[in-house]
Amino acid sequence: MSLLSRLTFLVLLSSSVALISGCGNSSEEQSKNENSKETQAETDTTDPRELESPEELVKKVEQAIEIARGHYLKSEQHSPWEIYHGILAFRKDYELKQEGKVVNGLKWISSGVYYDKEPWFQKTEFGGRPHPYTKENAFEGHKNQSLAVLAMADVPLDHQFQTPDGPITVADIVRNAQKEIQENEEVTWSLWALVHYLGPDATWLDKKGEEWRMEDLVYMQNQTITNDSACGGTHALFALAYARNTYKNSGQRLRGYWLEADQKVQRYIEEARAMQNFDGSFSYDYFFQKSASENFQERLETTGHTLEFLMMALPDNRLNEVWVRRAISLMANDIINNRDEPVDYSALYHAIDGLVLYRNRMSPDHTAQLGSKSYPKNSSLKTDVKVLKPVKTPSAAPPAP
Repeated sequence: MSLLSRLTFLVLLSSSVALISGCGNSSEEQSKNENSKETQAETDTTDPRELESPEELVKKVEQAIEIARGHYLKSEQHSPWEIYHGILAFRKDYELKQEGKVVNGLKWISSGVYYDKEPWFQKTEFGGRPHPYTKENAFEGHKNQSLAVLAMADVPLDHQFQTPDGPITVADIVRNAQKEIQENEEVTWSLWALVHYLGPDATWLDKKGEEWRMEDLVYMQNQTITNDSACGGTHALFALAYARNTYKNSGQRLRGYWLEADQKVQRYIEEARAMQNFDGSFSYDYFFQKSASENFQERLETTGHTLEFLMMALPDNRLNEVWVRRAISLMANDIINNRDEPVDYSALYHAIDGLVLYRNRMSPDHTAQLGSKSYPKNSSLKTDVKVLKPVKTPSAAPPAP
């Protein structure tokens, strides 16, 4: 990405920021219900609960995880978008029900299944892809969202998915994502997926023959205005933290856009802490202002998403800080105490992803995936000549899915 293109990107970003969806409903559709909020002053009149010990807290988290595991989605009823969220939470071990029988989710979606008379996976000119967006909460809500979920489950590059035109591999999906990357688009899930499978030093050519570097995506994500991104910016920050962690895993010193990414992540860690409510929940308005909610579903969505970001972003030596443990305890208790309540599964599974990351980081019997370490070292398509991208005035932003 050329310097002139970067400047164009910044101007466009500052002049017109589109609201982006993807957390069940769009941010505009989920308008803030003022009647469900309570002011911080009202929240502060309640005495804080006595915190569990770290060992007791891990047991409580395990209980919440198992409750969520028992909420089996049904293959004939629930959408790919919902089922992908289950894979995000439980990775390769995710299970759902097919005609009343419990089956492995990853194996099932790999077998050539259909939803709404459309295949889950398709062959393309450049390889293959998961079925793109059709309507809200059906297939993808964001470009390369499904690939990012596969990355989080660490599905290997040679894993196959059946399509009506023959099998494709994860490597085919990665290649298609590389070719289809564009400027002036949401890159959260593209960054998340591609840094996992290609590594932080990857370079490649898009379908126009223009060169991209992984740090181009980091640059674009750094410029994102957080509160106007999907789910208050928590997904964008999660992807940025995952990319930063992958870069650090490579043994390199943070510099340039990678250092800026780290600084942005650190800033929003402290923003989340500053806006935490007295009961341990995080702001109902994410990073915009401090607010609280008495509604379980609203806490599940907002505190769950913020917690997921923090579990990817925080260093090990901060996991036992009181404010972190209060948030973990609140979220686990919420899920346990409301086990019989209907839930939005996307919100539930993002919250569970945060709890799984916490459990894995705190338990010697589990390993937390805090960035990629296993990408092929020959993944970069090196070029000797830098291809300068022409400056373009993009058309109006597409409507948010």
